[in-house]
Amino acid sequence: MAAIRDAIPVEARQEKSAAIARRIIGWRRFADAGTILAFLSSRSEVLTEPIIAAALAGGKVVAAPRTLLAEKRLEFRRVRAIPGEVEPGAFGILEPKVEAPLVEPAAADLVLVPGLAFDEQGYRLGYGGGFYDRLLAHPAVHAAAAGLAFEEQLIAGSPRGESDVPVGWVVTERRIIACGDGGAKPVRRLRREQA
Repeated sequence: MAAIRDAIPVEARQEKSAAIARRIIGWRRFADAGTILAFLSSRSEVLTEPIIAAALAGGKVVAAPRTLLAEKRLEFRRVRAIPGEVEPGAFGILEPKVEAPLVEPAAADLVLVPGLAFDEQGYRLGYGGGFYDRLLAHPAVHAAAAGLAFEEQLIAGSPRGESDVPVGWVVTERRIIACGDGGAKPVRRLRREQA
């Protein structure tokens, strides 16, 4: 799957990423979200910078992951500017600087999830660490979870283990796919609705 994604020409990946960004930015879940956990793209992944820029311009709190290898988990730290507040971290992927404010995943309204491949039930092939599965399985996390992928990354069925947690949506350059019931856990009311 990595080879398939890598084979998409750079210009086409940029165009597809821009289309995915437009879909996310126009999506009600994005509009309603006060806090977004967003991955920082690496290799040939969907480019998330335009989504992050739109979220910041809209006054949203944006946090990105730092990989804590010894603890086998992600922590999320606030990002206010790219590239100014990020640095290479684990696996050479850009991460927020360690001094950036910590954002608890329980505060998130929307989580953008990377992956090598997704099926229409929301299951994914990740990179083997289980970091996002542990995040989404945490009982305090009730955010909407959306996998970002190019159409070429969609597969008929993903291998599943007991610890695999599906996303509620998969967003590609062509569509937003609601997976199953739209999320494995009940989504809490967003803060804007509570105000």
